[in-house]
Order: sequence, then structure tokens, then C-alpha cells
Amino acid sequence: MSEEWTWEFSNRAADGLRALDDVVSDEFRNSPDFAKPLTSVKPWQSLRIGDYRAIVRFDRENQRIQVGMVGHRSPIYDEFP
Repeated sequence: MSEEWTWEFSNRAADGLRALDDVVSDEFRNSPDFAKPLTSVKPWQSLRIGDYRAIVRFDRENQRIQVGMVGHRSPIYDEFP
């Protein structure tokens, strides 16, 4: 059975997400199992969205996904946080 997660976006992430709305709303994005840990900025993780990445962290207690930034995979890791 799938858990329900709530998305929470920073202003910067919301701006970057406008063009990716259809991709991010895919059903499989509701689980932290698809995220890759970022060792340099714990507890943030990376979600792959084609050539783009969403930098997220999971609030498991409240089942909330916080999105810190969305952008192209090339520069996003240098630009975050």
C-alpha cells in the first residue's frame, strides 16, 4: 500500500518546477525510495526527473516532501543550497 506524501516548495523550487509540473506529479514520485542521498548537504536528496533534478528532503513524521530546488542536472548541485 502506497503512503500519501505532501509536497512543500521553496520559492526558488516553485519557479523551477513550473515547466516540470507533469513530470513531478507522476505517481511514482510519492516515495522516498527513488531519491539519492546528497552527501555534501544532508539530509537533502536528489530526485531524478529526466535531465532535471529536484533537491528534496523527507519529513517522514508528517509525510511531507520539501523541495529546495529544481533545475537541470548539470549545474544544480553547484547552485544548491
